[in-house]
Amino acid sequence: MKGRTTVPCGFLAHCKLFTKWGEDVKNPTFYQITDLHLYAGERIGSFGEAYDRKAQNDQKCMKESVAIVQAAFDAMAADKETEVILISGDLTFDGEKASHDLLVEMLTQLKKSGKRIFVTTATHDYRMNARGYNDHGAYPVEKYPREELREIYAEFGWNEAVAEHPASMSYAVKLFPGWRCLLMNDDGPEGYCGYSDDLLKWVKDQAVAAKADGERVIAVTHHPMLPPAKIYPLFSHGQMLSGYETTAPMFADFGIEYVFTGHTHMQSISHLDTIRGGRIYHINTGSVTGHPAPYRKMTITPEGIDVKTLNVTAFDWDLDGKSVDEYMKDHFLFMLRTIFDTMENDHEAFKRIGASFAVNEKAVDMLGPLLTLFGKIVNGLTFGGLAKLLLMPRTVQPSVKDVKVKEFLLDLISDLYSGKREFTPDTAVYRSFMPMARRLGKLVRLSDYYGNRVYLEDLFEDLMTNVKEEDNTNAFLPFVSKR
Repeated sequence: MKGRTTVPCGFLAHCKLFTKWGEDVKNPTFYQITDLHLYAGERIGSFGEAYDRKAQNDQKCMKESVAIVQAAFDAMAADKETEVILISGDLTFDGEKASHDLLVEMLTQLKKSGKRIFVTTATHDYRMNARGYNDHGAYPVEKYPREELREIYAEFGWNEAVAEHPASMSYAVKLFPGWRCLLMNDDGPEGYCGYSDDLLKWVKDQAVAAKADGERVIAVTHHPMLPPAKIYPLFSHGQMLSGYETTAPMFADFGIEYVFTGHTHMQSISHLDTIRGGRIYHINTGSVTGHPAPYRKMTITPEGIDVKTLNVTAFDWDLDGKSVDEYMKDHFLFMLRTIFDTMENDHEAFKRIGASFAVNEKAVDMLGPLLTLFGKIVNGLTFGGLAKLLLMPRTVQPSVKDVKVKEFLLDLISDLYSGKREFTPDTAVYRSFMPMARRLGKLVRLSDYYGNRVYLEDLFEDLMTNVKEEDNTNAFLPFVSKR
């Protein structure tokens, strides 16, 4: 089906708002929030041992999701200067009809606070096994078919569309005067997430039309166009946007300078430059219902876009006397510790839990013996012990020789999701571990999806310290082109 252009009544109704922005707002602002994974447990009636186990071993806060999302919505509603909110997919936990219905009610209330809300859907909104739980275990619950989601969420985006690509449920809106936003739906057939040739032609046509109108273009999509970390495509290549290696530079050369994504639940900001002089900034935002409960606020200035990370700091739940950060990090680390235990002792359980991290099952099978060995090392060794095994005991500085390898890796994974990089080259941990990573890299040969050699020391350096221009949490991203 070919893309069509429309000018709906919903768009015309906002002309007054556009006039206000043009006259009064010199630096417009907008939010991005993603991967809500809302689970309407009270409406579904979930309870029992299986429910507790599922919630406990998921990276996201399943039981607390409604309270967390509501707290984020309340914070955005209280911000009277910001009227635009972008939501980039995985709105519900696994596509439960009850979760969609509850979210529509919550979005309706948020819209009443004066917000313009633009959503796109993703695989967790229709493709997954939607379930409830009781004392007998999990059972299927009703879902909406994908084709109904556009109408269910029509007033949160599609009713303001100035152009649509119906086959993919992608659409374009006038975000602010001089700004066009493409909300891209990258869902495809089972096991595929990417853009058809027809959708890419529609994107190019939108970019050409925007340039003719003197507009800048930003894109919103669910799956990442650039890896949030070097290690991500090694284990989760299928969780990247299919064809991202060519799509990202293509978007940059179309003149699309900013793309906002989700899916990975990781905080990352990076850019790609093309041989034609294009640049695209990739803002990958973590799940608001996962540690550390992030969402972003962007400010458009005459020189570029300023990105700030905010976090939910309070929500209506018994936190056992902890702060939100402590509570959600403890939940996250509990699941991580289980990951390492099953890595060594139970690969089938590791696969089930690893799904929350987008770990590919085939990669687990392929790397089975290495994972077992790695699990043994992680669970039992200190830095000093690992150095002795590698016949380099003098490598480790005395201040960190008793550091558990497991605790070190827990810190690395937690930092990966939060966007932090705390082990800079001047730290004792970095100076002690990197020589061991180089030695391990000579013993373990890794290859990427295409068979290219990947060096273990490069993966660890990327996790330990930020070698990019942009910080993963807060960054100013200057315009590349002039308008």
